[in-house]
Amino acid sequence: MELVHRVAASAGFPGSRRGEPDVVLVLGNPSRRNGSLHPVQRWRTEIAARTSSTAVLVFSGYARGRGPSEAAVMAAYAHDALGVAAQRIRREESARSTWENVALSLADLDGAQRIAIASSPLHALRARRYLARQRPDLAARLVPAADYRAGERWGWKAASLLYDVARSLRLRV
Repeated sequence: MELVHRVAASAGFPGSRRGEPDVVLVLGNPSRRNGSLHPVQRWRTEIAARTSSTAVLVFSGYARGRGPSEAAVMAAYAHDALGVAAQRIRREESARSTWENVALSLADLDGAQRIAIASSPLHALRARRYLARQRPDLAARLVPAADYRAGERWGWKAASLLYDVARSLRLRV
């Protein structure tokens, strides 16, 4: 499981760019039923914050029901708990899928010289592939996020791996 995530964290970078990103796209995940931060949202936000101390963080994800959007919940955690400055935070609050996280954030990614995507390594790899399909010119600007740490959140890594395997099997059927 760790090996799969380690390989995924280093795959899907068509260019040879390195360095700190200008923009980090943080992929959405549903909040808890009461609208509070879900552990997966916490993990993704922490990945974004440790990826860059200067980049703009674009949080993407819609509001389920009447509560705050996924983007708003993660942005609040980044600001309130992790100390990310408000001027570094942007929100995209319409995306309902990973494809839409990418598609609806393109305007925020467009001017960046270096782009990172924050999520679990497998999920971020899928989003990098989506970006390559939607905007190959922007995909050439991708740089790695700080999304892989050995032993970190192994339970969520296992769940992510099972989800991606099941998703791949379902799409092939």
